[in-house]
Amino acid sequence: MSRPRKPFGARQPGRLPSTMMKVLAAEMSDPGRLRRGKQYAKDGSVLDIVVEAGIVTCEIQGSRSTPYVASLEVTAGDGMPLRRDVHAMCTCPDDDWDDHACKHVLAAMFCFADELLIEPSLLDVWRANASAGGTDGAGTDDQEGGEVDGGGSDDADDLPVRRRHLELVRDGMERGRAERRERLAERRPEPVDDPLAELLSLPEGSRLPDIGAIERDDATRPSRPELAEVLGDAVRHLRIDWD
Repeated sequence: MSRPRKPFGARQPGRLPSTMMKVLAAEMSDPGRLRRGKQYAKDGSVLDIVVEAGIVTCEIQGSRSTPYVASLEVTAGDGMPLRRDVHAMCTCPDDDWDDHACKHVLAAMFCFADELLIEPSLLDVWRANASAGGTDGAGTDDQEGGEVDGGGSDDADDLPVRRRHLELVRDGMERGRAERRERLAERRPEPVDDPLAELLSLPEGSRLPDIGAIERDDATRPSRPELAEVLGDAVRHLRIDWD
C-alpha cells in the first residue's frame, strides 16, 4: 500500500462517483469541519488508505504525534450509499461530541473521492458488490496501463500487516468508547447550593399575609398635564413594603 493517489488530467473515469462522495461528506458534517477536512486531504495529512469490502480505513496525521485512524463502514449494496448506510468512526476526541463526522473522517472521504476519480470500481469493492473486479485496496492498479503503482509486490506483502495494525487500533478505539460511556453513566451531578435559598426562606410557623384582589381604579386623569405626569410617574415606581 502507498499513500493516497492524486488524480491528474481533466478526463478521469470516475467523475460522477467522486462528486457524489464529496456531496455525501458535506451531508455528514458542518461547514467548519468540512473545510478543515478538505484541507487535511489536500495538504497530504492522510498517510494511508485501505479499501476493503464494507469499510474504508485511513491513517491521518493530526496535531498529535500518533496518527488518527478514521474508518467508513457501509452496508452492502449497489452504487453510492445514503447517509444512513454509512457509519463513521475516528480515534480523535472529536468523534464522540455530536452527530457530525470529524475533520479526519471527512479527510478520508475526500481522499476516497480522489481514489474513485481514478478507479471508480473501488465503489463496488467498498459496497461489497459481487460484480467487483476483485480489487482489494486503493492504489494497487494504475489507471492507464494496469501496472502496479507505488512499489508493486512490496506493498502487497505489507497489506496484511497494515490491516492487522488498523484492526488493533479499531479494537482499542471501541474499548475506549465503552470505558467513556461507563464513566459517564456512573457520574452523578453534584448538588448546587442556592445562595438565595436561606435568604428567601421563612421562619418556621410564619405565614404570608393574605392579599385581596386589587380593583382597577378608572378615575379620570387630572386636567393639568403637569399633575398627571407626576401621578403617572408615582404609579410606575410604586413599591409595597411588608412589615
